[in-house]
Amino acid sequence: MLDTSAAPTPISPLPTPPGARIGIDLVHVARIAQSLETFGDRFAQRLFAAGERRDATVDGRLDPRRLALRFAAKEATIKAFDLSEAGVGWTQIEMTACDGASARMRLHGRAAAAVARCGDYEIAVTATLDDDLACAIVVALPHRP
Repeated sequence: MLDTSAAPTPISPLPTPPGARIGIDLVHVARIAQSLETFGDRFAQRLFAAGERRDATVDGRLDPRRLALRFAAKEATIKAFDLSEAGVGWTQIEMTACDGASARMRLHGRAAAAVARCGDYEIAVTATLDDDLACAIVVALPHRP
């Protein structure tokens, strides 16, 4: 039985490790569905790598929910590493696996070079999908020598 008479225990936030980077993004699935409807393959090829398009295909069609999850992970990565002005192409940031809430990101070209200039990082990604929302969080911790 839970004792509700005790005073609440204050929770102190943990300090953020030096050099840690965090990014989050929330995507409406309907916006991805609308872009697919309006721009079709051109939209998908511009934003998603071939492997992402393959992984987001269900019954021969691109699933807007799966694409929204990948879009959120890309945006969270861009925010974590401040890549918005780095000239990075969308397909250079790729979600290569999404098993449950855990995901993996692979960076190519300018994206990989820009992140390498920030230092050597271990990147963790978690993502979740609801009926109409996709959310991803990227946490990058620097490797210590």
